[in-house]
Amino acid sequence: TNHFGTASSTGNLVVKDPTRVMVPPSSMDVTVGESIVLPCQVTHDHSLDIVFTWSFNGHLIDFDRDGDHFERVGGQDSAGDLMIRNIQLKHAGKYVCMVQTSVDRLSAAADLIVRGPPGPPEAVTIDEITDTTAQLSWRPGPDNHSPITMYVIQARTPFSVGWQAVNTVPELIDGKTFTATVVGLNPWVEYEFRTVAANVIGIGEPSRPSEKRRTEEALPEVTPANVSGGGGSKSELVITWETVPEELQNGRGFGYVVAFR
Repeated sequence: TNHFGTASSTGNLVVKDPTRVMVPPSSMDVTVGESIVLPCQVTHDHSLDIVFTWSFNGHLIDFDRDGDHFERVGGQDSAGDLMIRNIQLKHAGKYVCMVQTSVDRLSAAADLIVRGPPGPPEAVTIDEITDTTAQLSWRPGPDNHSPITMYVIQARTPFSVGWQAVNTVPELIDGKTFTATVVGLNPWVEYEFRTVAANVIGIGEPSRPSEKRRTEEALPEVTPANVSGGGGSKSELVITWETVPEELQNGRGFGYVVAFR
């Protein structure tokens, strides 16, 4: 209105109920292999369409591509729960549920901690080697949120079938010990070593192998087996025996001396 007159118009004001997250996702502590549901349940104005999306560590979850582990559950237009199946260490991080209508948008976040077997130890080093022992040291790998309780040392030689556990001093290596002496090795054999960590959840992946080192030489300890003779001519005697395996010869220039009385 002014001094010339008055003008008016009419309109409708539509008030919508705000969207609220009633059951947000909560931070959780889980173990590898478990399955969980992160809830995301809301109240909203039912005259408005609502869309739920989830992100993981800042990236939208692609439910078609990652359907082996991620699935939408809930089935109601007010629930956008996220199921995570067969959880692995790679699934640890921040999950955000984002809720959007045509008039408002909000989000709720949760952190997921995943506990699993330890990661591989690092930098396995042969510090000293003798004819029958090897002094090793290493650095611990990640404990994956569960303290390391023990280490096991394995060895491999050109004569072994894969990796074999070996005897050590101390006999039981606890999770706070990063050095041990391997005992009972064969002289003059090339060895490489690796370390495996364990915790209450399980046994982890082995470390990378150490460098290859040969034990020192020693006197032979194994004698030929099944020595026998006979079958020669009048002036000779044929002597036969089982050869000593190479891994038990204990040094270079190994040979045999035949004596009689």
